[in-house]
Amino acid sequence: MTARGTALLVALLATLAGYLWVVERRPAPAFPPEPAPLLAVPTAAVARVELVEGERRLTAVRGERGWTDAAGRPWSQDPVSDLLAALGALRPLATVDPDPATPGDYGLGPGGRRLELAAADGRPLLALELGERNPAWTGLYARRAGEPAVLLVGGVLAWELEKVRQAAPGGNP
Repeated sequence: MTARGTALLVALLATLAGYLWVVERRPAPAFPPEPAPLLAVPTAAVARVELVEGERRLTAVRGERGWTDAAGRPWSQDPVSDLLAALGALRPLATVDPDPATPGDYGLGPGGRRLELAAADGRPLLALELGERNPAWTGLYARRAGEPAVLLVGGVLAWELEKVRQAAPGGNP
C-alpha cells in the first residue's frame, strides 16, 4: 500500500468517525425531576398532627413544652418528630393509578385513615388519605386530599404511624 492510499484510508476513517460523533450521537436520557417530598415545608412549621382512623383520632399539638394531645397530656417527643422527619424525606415512589375507578381496591375512600398536618395559623400543610400496604409490604398506598391519583410511598410511613399510635398519651386508642 502506498502512502497516498494509507492517507486516503485514514481520511475516510476520520470522516466516518466524525459522522458518527456528530450525527449518530444520542442525547443523554433525560431523567424526570424528582417528586417533591410529602411534607414540602420545614418540620418546625408543623403545629398540629392528626391521625384519623375510623372513629379514633390521635392529635398532637406543638406547644412551648413540646407535643401534647388534645387534652393537654404530653407526648414523648420522638414518635411525632420522627413521623415529621419521615414525611419531610419521603417522596412518592410511583403513581400507581392516576384515576382509580375503585379506590377501595387500595384501601382508600370514605371511612379510611387520614393524616392531616397544620401550621400554627390552622393552614393545612399536608392532608393524606392512607390506604393499605402494597402486596410486597414495601410501600403504602396514599393519595393527597382532593386528588384522585393513588401514590405508592415508602413502607417506613406505616412504621412511623405505628410508633405514633403506640406512644399516644393515655394508652393506645
